[in-house]
Amino acid sequence: MTSGNPRNLMSHKALRPAVAAFWALFTLLISATTGVAQVGEEEFSDPDPAVVAPLRATGAISEHMRVAPVAHAVRISETIDVDGHLDEAVWMTAPPISDFRQTVPNEGAPVSQKTEVRFLYDDDNIYVGAWLWDTGPVLSRLARRDVGVPDADFFVVYFDSYHDHGTAYRFATSPAAMKRDEITSDRAGGSGGFGDTSWNPIWDVKTSITSEGWFVEMRIPFSQLRYSDEEVQHWGVQVERKLRRIGEDASWAFTPRSERGGVARYGHLEGIEGIAQGKRLELLPYVGGRAEFTNVGRSANADFDNPFRSGKDYFGNAGVDLKYRLTPNMTIDATVNPDFGQVELDPAVINLSAFETRYDEKRPFFVEGAEIFDFAGTTLLYSRRIGRAPQGSVPGSVAYSDVPLTSTILGAGKLSGKTPGGWSIALLDAVTQTADATYANLDQSLGHVEVEPFTNYFAGRGRYDSSETGSSYGIIVTAMNRNLSDEALRDRLRSSAYSLGVDNRWELANRRWTLRSSIAPSYITGGTSVLRTTQRSSARYFQRPDATHLSYDPDATSMAGLFGRVSLNKNAGDLRGNANITAISPGFEINDLGFQSSADRINFSSSFSYDQPRRTAHLRSWGASLSPSGSWNFAGEKQSLQLSANGDIELPSFHTLAVRLSRSFESWDDRFTRGGPNALSPASNTATVTMNTNSRRMFSLRVQGSMTNDEGDGRTRSTSATLTGRFKGIYELQIGPEFRRQRTGAQYVSTVVDALATQTFGSRYIFADLNQTTASLTMRFNATFTPDLSLELYAQPLISNGDYGVLKELAAPRTYDFNRYGENGSSISKEDDGRYLIDPDGAGPAEAFRVRDADFNVHSLLGNAVLRWEWRAGSTLFLVWQQSRSDRLTGNIGDPGRYPVGSFDFTHDTGELFSLRPDNIFQVKLSYWLNP
Repeated sequence: MTSGNPRNLMSHKALRPAVAAFWALFTLLISATTGVAQVGEEEFSDPDPAVVAPLRATGAISEHMRVAPVAHAVRISETIDVDGHLDEAVWMTAPPISDFRQTVPNEGAPVSQKTEVRFLYDDDNIYVGAWLWDTGPVLSRLARRDVGVPDADFFVVYFDSYHDHGTAYRFATSPAAMKRDEITSDRAGGSGGFGDTSWNPIWDVKTSITSEGWFVEMRIPFSQLRYSDEEVQHWGVQVERKLRRIGEDASWAFTPRSERGGVARYGHLEGIEGIAQGKRLELLPYVGGRAEFTNVGRSANADFDNPFRSGKDYFGNAGVDLKYRLTPNMTIDATVNPDFGQVELDPAVINLSAFETRYDEKRPFFVEGAEIFDFAGTTLLYSRRIGRAPQGSVPGSVAYSDVPLTSTILGAGKLSGKTPGGWSIALLDAVTQTADATYANLDQSLGHVEVEPFTNYFAGRGRYDSSETGSSYGIIVTAMNRNLSDEALRDRLRSSAYSLGVDNRWELANRRWTLRSSIAPSYITGGTSVLRTTQRSSARYFQRPDATHLSYDPDATSMAGLFGRVSLNKNAGDLRGNANITAISPGFEINDLGFQSSADRINFSSSFSYDQPRRTAHLRSWGASLSPSGSWNFAGEKQSLQLSANGDIELPSFHTLAVRLSRSFESWDDRFTRGGPNALSPASNTATVTMNTNSRRMFSLRVQGSMTNDEGDGRTRSTSATLTGRFKGIYELQIGPEFRRQRTGAQYVSTVVDALATQTFGSRYIFADLNQTTASLTMRFNATFTPDLSLELYAQPLISNGDYGVLKELAAPRTYDFNRYGENGSSISKEDDGRYLIDPDGAGPAEAFRVRDADFNVHSLLGNAVLRWEWRAGSTLFLVWQQSRSDRLTGNIGDPGRYPVGSFDFTHDTGELFSLRPDNIFQVKLSYWLNP
């Protein structure tokens, strides 16, 4: 379907099922919740009687759960020496909080060890003092910042400094004075919330351990927090204590586990007033250098050496990060020429599907504060698009080329904060530089080609959060614009992409229920060539010959689509659940700045769970869940239908066991032929068992086994284990082998156009059985010498082999039937160049064609080491070493005596891996924090 010029692709007919489905579900949910009162966050609901009846009978729980507890901070003029000894007399002027209640294991009972916490503040800092008496041994271990430590005691304090009942700053420490800090939010999704551990504020903590217990002293500058500009501050606060040797967690503002907790259930911190904003500007300049020792080698088709790389190459770099606080609750972050060399490498992945692999964002500038850009159900902002690998290419017949590995980020900036009226605001803008590649022709002449255009990325987010009801609504806008001056890139890349999202969250029945909705249209523009590619992409396949609800337009220069979602969550009680319906129209496309794998889908998912957190004679806890789900395309054809059952238990010894059983029912698969007709997807069964031993021990083990059988002669067996050892109080070693064997009854190989293949709409869709074996080992070693000095080592060797069986073609649409080549008059033979020559009907009129041998061997070893030293507050020295070695062999081409491609032999493949010449990169980066 087209409209005007530029031509627009948006099938209104295709949208009707989604609109109808949304309206039906929305009406059902609203009618189901009509009349339910919404209660302010200050007034807590009655606890679940089944949970607290025994304790209430003894008076252990009364109004503590109904009224938020209050702590008081005292202003001081004296100087506090943060040394962990709490020996200044001024600490005794602050009233202590001491009424801590267990959440685990004896819910609602008083904490088993005496605990007192006090708060002081001056013009620049808030101080936290904790007296954590303990009659047993204190568990202590040092680890690098923000790492989870399951075998050490912990003290945690949260500040809801906005007092918006939604977002809080978390500061935690162990007896070894390690730091864990993060921004936590209830706004990000479901009842689980969101934690951003990339946030690394400048603060001090010291601890001391005596025969009576351990003691904590914290100094947190107000400049590291965001708060209102009111003279008298009202903050939310929560304090937790974790006694790991007995598996006990206790909190001050107690919420039963059957109720929804989070920031909205914190207590209050009163007494803070008259605090100034403090220093507004922070600068973090850096300088760095990189040495690359790589396997350059001479090109097979050239008689001269690489003119761009010698194999020993050196580079320098410099840049600066900036943070400026416009107000106590509004901040600008900016970066110029950012360097991310200390970021851990992405893991190796074998991807035989038509869909892109999604990797986590690990770059601190983009991770910090990312929660505000979350949009329920889809990823409108996937920041790894910014600074991505160039998407252009050099001519095919060149001797050497020098192509940048990533696009250079000239600069990026963020404005984020919260207005007094309750609006959270975030703006992100980033600019990447034009990337050029240089290449050398066979005659040694040089050429230049643009491989990535100058690009601007923008995202803006506004969200209103009601502190009275806990509900919210928001809007998000994203935009990508490329300067496509190069003709080749105009045929490859879209010129612009936009999305607009609106979302809502209603908290119902005192936060026991949450109703969410979101809707987001998208719009892209580009030349006819790139729009043809977009329409034919794996997300939608507009060219499918049997898709009556789709329309492929070769002359289109724009495309629009729509995403929408409605969900209902039950967040409290032993019985919880959720139900979600999502619709993604065929024309929805956000991959220029977001992440999307599919379109033309109406998805339903749900989960109903029962959790029993209270300890019995034989179990610490147990739970079970049932999860039905399914998906349809916009023609109403069922694409998947699945039912999963899960069960888990935790023993008194802290060992856990989880079992998952699932059944995928027979359905259609409109992606199976990668642009061809619908095919049948066989039913399958999957069973997964996971076991974890007590993570508090010196050595802990996680083992998982999984098996899948489908009715199309497919099966998968996988086993993985992770052994973790912690010793000497500062070392952690983790070894994780994984082994996987998979047989696929029909793996896509190729499509061959043949007008005589009338049964399958004029094309032959070629498949083969595939037997794939993958073995990998993930190893990590961490040594934390002091809270400010740590060493991290990471390595992942991987070998994978794929053996494709007899080639065959799909016999007819909407079936899982195949015609095998070499049978029924057809013929197949292998030629000297490694390709297969296939005649589909022997003496018949159909022309013969060739198909590559898709067998493969992949060998990969990735590793890095990072020495991190925070040599002064906020200033860090990084020393980094990265090594990589990899190859991919395809087809049985080459020396006949060599081990055949596609066959798995652990000894041989391991030898092949370690015989590869590695690339080594050494980097140094020094940053200096300034707070003028």
